[in-house]
Amino acid sequence: MIFASLVSAAEEPVTLRVGFFPNLTHSPALAARQLEREGTDWHLAHLPKGSKIEWRAFNAGPSAIEALLAGAVDLTYIGPSPVINAHVRTKGNEIRVLASVAHGGNALVVRKGLGLKTPKDFIGRRLSTPQLGNTQDIDARVWLRDGGLKVTISGGDAQVIPAQNAEMVLLFSRGDIDAAWTVEPWVTRLTSEFGGEVLVEKKDAIITVLTSSKTALAKNGKGIEAFVRSHYALRDKLLAEQSWHEKLVIAGIGSETRSTPPKASLIGPALGRVIFDAREDDAARKVRLTAAFTQALKDSKDSGLLRGDAPIEPLLESLVADPAPLAK
Repeated sequence: MIFASLVSAAEEPVTLRVGFFPNLTHSPALAARQLEREGTDWHLAHLPKGSKIEWRAFNAGPSAIEALLAGAVDLTYIGPSPVINAHVRTKGNEIRVLASVAHGGNALVVRKGLGLKTPKDFIGRRLSTPQLGNTQDIDARVWLRDGGLKVTISGGDAQVIPAQNAEMVLLFSRGDIDAAWTVEPWVTRLTSEFGGEVLVEKKDAIITVLTSSKTALAKNGKGIEAFVRSHYALRDKLLAEQSWHEKLVIAGIGSETRSTPPKASLIGPALGRVIFDAREDDAARKVRLTAAFTQALKDSKDSGLLRGDAPIEPLLESLVADPAPLAK
């Protein structure tokens, strides 16, 4: 497959280390990684000749944001809660959000027959999330606390148990947990294969953003900027060719999780729960992400896992230059 280049051949080559998670809210990364395995690298076709991309897979956001702060990755696909936590920790001086990637695909799934309808019903119950402090973990803790429950790291009225998504599915199937707050395709797996039902679904909340650091942007801003443009070009092509999109993420999830690839009958409905955000002009991006991260900051504080504050504005600094129009 031949892709139109989005950069000048005269630009200097770059090496970008990109973080992502093996789930459908990061499907543009899953698809790009799978294309690389198949010998057709989307992003390298859009970066200066001689460039390299090194992909780093993580289970959830806290691990990815630590890698970004340590300089182990240059940018990462990630949820808003770990981003705002790191932003506050670094006093607004390091984390920078480049683009909104997706919203939706984020839900609380409960085992049928347990009568779990409200937070009060979770007293004495066990609920799993992908990682302590990730976006779904914060969502779960805030929802339970808003319902009047006391929830701590070690227990409380309900026990919130961090577990990797594949382990979470196993715990759910065995009845070792009563509910799971997770993302696609795990939401659809729990409902279609293991008798779960969706109790809470956050359809409109931003679930994935592309995030970098001030340090990485200072070192490699032009390359990161080109990657963002390339991301949006791939997003447009994936949405225009649904069967291609599904084929790539099915193979990508199987490869990343080293397990049997998910069924096509599962991936179609799961992708239908995720909305992949189109490119916005800088003003619109800032308005929408300011609202999202203001809420993420409040939720992280309300969860009891974050103390402190930082202004949102520095988090949403513009890219090095306004991106040029995308090639179609």
